[in-house]
Amino acid sequence: MDGKRTDFEGLRGLGAIEDFAVQRPNFASKAWVGALLERNRVVVLATTNGTKPWVAPLEYVVDADFNLYFFSPTESRHVQQLETNASVAATVMDHTQPIITPTASVFLNGVQMECTATRVPPEQLTDALKTTVEKADISIPPYAVFKIVPHRVYVSRFHNGIHTRIEVDMA
Repeated sequence: MDGKRTDFEGLRGLGAIEDFAVQRPNFASKAWVGALLERNRVVVLATTNGTKPWVAPLEYVVDADFNLYFFSPTESRHVQQLETNASVAATVMDHTQPIITPTASVFLNGVQMECTATRVPPEQLTDALKTTVEKADISIPPYAVFKIVPHRVYVSRFHNGIHTRIEVDMA
């Protein structure tokens, strides 16, 4: 490479680069958020019990309605906090991000979300979720499956050194 950065540098995978280079996606769109959630597998979930905050990186799967599902041991700190407070914040982002300069006009490759996260009762698990849990081969109980429902989704943009947050219409 000659030291120059391309507009699409920072996007992961050939599909993401092709989407950007050919279609010039709207970063503040439901379609872009969906593609981001599909190509990533780790959500950073922020929980609290009212006095002590906690963050946990969690592997997830996403459904067609942009809900994220994860499974965790029931004794984990984030699960214990979810039992008393389902209101959470979450972020999903690509590993590589654009370089921010004082004159840059770029979107970060990630989202911030205001969500609720609740335990999915076993009788409400879909076949797809059951298959995902079975593939993980978790043999040491007790594990619980949780559903993260985003209520507000934001993308971050830097323009001439100023950071702005733009809410994405997910309707």
